[in-house]
Amino acid sequence: MKSRAKISLLSLMFFATGLMLVSCAGIQTKPAVTKIQPIVVSVESVERLNDIAPKPPYQKWDTLVYGVNFKLTNPNNVLVKVDDLYFEVKVDDGTADKTIIGAGTMPSAWLPAGGEMTWNSTVPYIYGGIIGSYALRGVGGAAGLKGVVGKVVELWADLGKDKRKFYIDGNSSTSAPDYPELKPVYNQFKSEFKVPGL
Repeated sequence: MKSRAKISLLSLMFFATGLMLVSCAGIQTKPAVTKIQPIVVSVESVERLNDIAPKPPYQKWDTLVYGVNFKLTNPNNVLVKVDDLYFEVKVDDGTADKTIIGAGTMPSAWLPAGGEMTWNSTVPYIYGGIIGSYALRGVGGAAGLKGVVGKVVELWADLGKDKRKFYIDGNSSTSAPDYPELKPVYNQFKSEFKVPGL
């Protein structure tokens, strides 16, 4: 009987010691968070990924492909989830609206506390799609369709020589998955980029 009591006592002591070790190792407290900041989105670069014919005539199926490189930074001390990141890339065409040469969305992503990531979006832009847009928006002025075609050729040639400045507008939402009681925060970002001359 004494031997059984000893075994039971030893088993109880091992169990209690193991429980204490696990408890001490597992104690982690979440940082106190009452508010989250939106992620910071910056444009690292816009690069043309292909060449086009150096001069007209251009074909309606001619395509320029751009890579837009973003950096996302988490200013919070907790893990955040980024959703609804949408952006548009525009170039100046003499109107307030500018010409949209591409748009895109990023799938949901998670950023650790204080972390950052880069994301690249590839944007194709087709020559034939510009004419209708310019005609509807009156970009060609009083010269009608001839003026539209002239403006499109000018834009395309400038894009092929990296002469235009890019305007990037976008928005995103940031939430903290470990703090579901905190509402997501939304932000807009704007950036300008000019391809450096060689």
